[in-house]
Amino acid sequence: MEYLMGQSMLPLRTVLLRLGDRIFDFLDTAQFELLKAMDAKMGKQEQLVRMVLELHAEYELLRNKDHRAIIFKRLELEEATHLAEELGIHYTGHPTIELLKKSFRKGSSAEAILMSFFDTTVPQPTVVELPETQHEIQPVHGLYSHQRDALMKADAILEESGRVMLHMPTGSGKTRTAMNLICKYLNANQGKTVVWLAHSRELCEQAVEEFEQAWKHLGDRPTTVRRFFGPHDWEPQTEGLLVAGLSKMWAYVKNSNAALYKQAPGIGMIVFDEAHQSIAKTYQHPVDIILTINPDCKLLGLSATPGRTWNDISEDEKLAKMYNQQKVTLEVEGYDSAIDYLVSEEYLSNPDFHSEAYDGTHELTAQEREDLALGLDIPQGYLNKLSEDGLRNALILNKVFELIRNGHQRILVFAINVGHAETLSSILAYFGVDSNCVTGESDPIHRSDVIARFKEKGGGVRVLCNYGVLTTGFDAPLTSAAIIARPTTSLVLFSQMVGRVIRGPKVGGTAEAEIWTVVDTNLPGFDSLVGAFTNWEDVW
Repeated sequence: MEYLMGQSMLPLRTVLLRLGDRIFDFLDTAQFELLKAMDAKMGKQEQLVRMVLELHAEYELLRNKDHRAIIFKRLELEEATHLAEELGIHYTGHPTIELLKKSFRKGSSAEAILMSFFDTTVPQPTVVELPETQHEIQPVHGLYSHQRDALMKADAILEESGRVMLHMPTGSGKTRTAMNLICKYLNANQGKTVVWLAHSRELCEQAVEEFEQAWKHLGDRPTTVRRFFGPHDWEPQTEGLLVAGLSKMWAYVKNSNAALYKQAPGIGMIVFDEAHQSIAKTYQHPVDIILTINPDCKLLGLSATPGRTWNDISEDEKLAKMYNQQKVTLEVEGYDSAIDYLVSEEYLSNPDFHSEAYDGTHELTAQEREDLALGLDIPQGYLNKLSEDGLRNALILNKVFELIRNGHQRILVFAINVGHAETLSSILAYFGVDSNCVTGESDPIHRSDVIARFKEKGGGVRVLCNYGVLTTGFDAPLTSAAIIARPTTSLVLFSQMVGRVIRGPKVGGTAEAEIWTVVDTNLPGFDSLVGAFTNWEDVW
């Protein structure tokens, strides 16, 4: 007997093969009749057993009282005796009689012995974890609450009046907020094009990348994004986003504006990044063409500094009028300034402003003093003298060394001109500092490589000296210190330089930012980020 030959199990199949015609007791009438029709003799016991086991699991046969009785009755005496002993059944007659009387409750120890004897198991029920009654779903490309509020207000104004300026501090997510609004517009307006205008290659590329990410998660159909900046040329677009460089667009329109006239009816929205520039004659011209041909086209301006100057109210009023004097400013209940809120919530670094006074020997001419009094920017000739001042440059370099000693890993230096940036960077490199230089004259590939290296994590201290290219469209959250060595009367430019270094921990940046401004004592200057944000409220 199999169960006596070093084993304690009797395969159920072995017993089923002994049943002969009783095997049909495991089939219902329909199954029996179909089988008889297909095979009148039905004499192949192996196949009949296989069929039964296809219809019934072994443990199901043993759990069914009637089927179990048939199986018990075909046990040989030794087999029945052994099973009765394992079950602890005491009997005086035939063991099979006692086995037929035995009850086997599901999940009992007796059932476990029965299953083990016939070399089968009862499958364990799959543990199904009930889903939570309620759980939070995180959006892949969502907005923070302050961004959502700004978006809803701007969207409502666009629907009502068609033009609005979205005024959000540098580092608070203007681009992402605008892209959510663009995706919402394109989802509702199939066949329309949105034109994004920006003045630098970096800003344009940033817009392309942000739209790609936003549309993947928010878009409801395939669409296109087209570059019209740098080496990329104009081609008609039927829908989606066209990202255009301002200088490229102006050159194109100046040579032939027929194509823009033709495409204007299909343009549903213009987004002007760094919108304080939008009333410059060359930049405003393409916008005017589109809005003249298509008055229904919406105009959205984006800026951290919704003004042109800090003291020429007429220029600032022109800007406000271009946007129908409609402005959505980031506001947070309980805070006097959105800057304070963004710092407290760690969206922005806490900026620690310092000044390094320099009392140089260069005197302003009478005309230069008059120009400054009228609000004109610092004369380039005077700035060139400052850039060549050895003592002033030594002060800047010593400040870089001090910031390095204080633990800063990424430091930006805003230079006066191209030669100044190159000089500072080369001297830092001479003293063993990992320093690079980027300017508007840098080869684009070299510039991209240098910027990418500055942004990457690790690698020790790195300094980036620049002129004219990193004030906008540059996002390096790990930057924790900056030296503003470029004097300016432009509050816009000053706030843009500060904005490069104040990305907070919640957006991958630093908790603190150290900002040093070289203050030439005979020149005007700025030292407040909050002041830069709120300066133009009177014209709006």
